[in-house]
Amino acid sequence: MNAVVGPIVTREGGYAFDSWTPAGGLSRGYSYRRIEDARYARNVEIRSGTKGYAGAMLACSTVDEFASALVERRIPVHAMAATARHRLDRVDPRAE
Repeated sequence: MNAVVGPIVTREGGYAFDSWTPAGGLSRGYSYRRIEDARYARNVEIRSGTKGYAGAMLACSTVDEFASALVERRIPVHAMAATARHRLDRVDPRAE
């Protein structure tokens, strides 16, 4: 089963991303003050294989894609609450 890394979203005055692994479940990411820092951390997470997870990695570009990937993996709905909360707070793609 693949590990999944979510998109960068706004959260608590900063920028963050969530990730999911079969072993660790859904993890809320740290909130970075600058979007560049969040992008760097997300890229490191993707390249490092989500903290030692050796399986395939799926990097999602949108909140909808991340939510769909979790549904495909039969993640409980309550685990997706943190992700769904950010639907209105997506990072403007034009800002990238």
